[in-house]
Amino acid sequence: MPIYLNERNAAEFVDMPSAVAAVRAAFVAQARGEAVNIPRTRLEFGERRLNLMAGGGRAPDRYALKSYGSSSHHTLLYSAEQGLLAIMEANLLGRIRTGAASAIATQAMARPNAGKVGLIGAGRQARTQIQALHCVRCVSEVAVFARTRAKQTTFCEQLESELALPVRAAGSAQQAARGADIVVTATTSSTPVLMSEWLAPGTHVNAMGANAASRRELDPQIVLRAAMVVTDDIEQAKAEAAEFIDLACAGRLDWNDLIPLHRIVGSSGFRRDPDAITLFKSLGVGLEDLAIASLLYDRAIASGRFKPL
Repeated sequence: MPIYLNERNAAEFVDMPSAVAAVRAAFVAQARGEAVNIPRTRLEFGERRLNLMAGGGRAPDRYALKSYGSSSHHTLLYSAEQGLLAIMEANLLGRIRTGAASAIATQAMARPNAGKVGLIGAGRQARTQIQALHCVRCVSEVAVFARTRAKQTTFCEQLESELALPVRAAGSAQQAARGADIVVTATTSSTPVLMSEWLAPGTHVNAMGANAASRRELDPQIVLRAAMVVTDDIEQAKAEAAEFIDLACAGRLDWNDLIPLHRIVGSSGFRRDPDAITLFKSLGVGLEDLAIASLLYDRAIASGRFKPL
């Protein structure tokens, strides 16, 4: 019988440093040909939708299937030998693994000693983005812009207290991005919230909010200006990354120029021009869900409180 793990269990057993390590290991395994990602499928049932995504790896020999509708997220973790190991509530897990992927990309792509972060968005995903960057020592101060000022103020106060970092409210998205080493977009906007002219030379951008063809967080010029464009899965980007899809349809972007995240994770061959713009387009992929689900399962079993039957 599989065990059932809820949101409280995820908060208890999964910490950000371990999540970053687990997600990094999954992409390293993919680079070695030892793990695979299955891009998200979006199913429609009239006005209802069901999203499915999956990932599998050889060490250990496990695979995960994540499904979610409008709000409830669940991951099924399987073992090739034992079958279904666990059913997990995955809202928090999804936010943690998405932040972890951005942190891994930032470590590889941002300038050394980058620390000034501009954050556009103040939701739950925005919080784990900064938590993950803090975990890998890529943030020394944060400027935050959100459309709802009360939410922005509360977010800044809580984040500053939690991480013991200077966190200030910016008056606009442009002010948040001004002078930043790293800019993070964590919104559900259908139109761009970050413009190319706001970015100083050498800025790294993590665009993680828009993971559907109807959403666009970035000025197209950012994509064209970037010396290096990375995403967690190119095939998934072809269906979900609207900023890329628009440019490709216009003949201004070649999909072959995009780099999958697994190719740069752990690579020592990448040398960055200090004045170059770099871009990580995060979509959230099933391989990341496999990594975080395995971490939660192993720790839950090690606690002795959960015993598969």
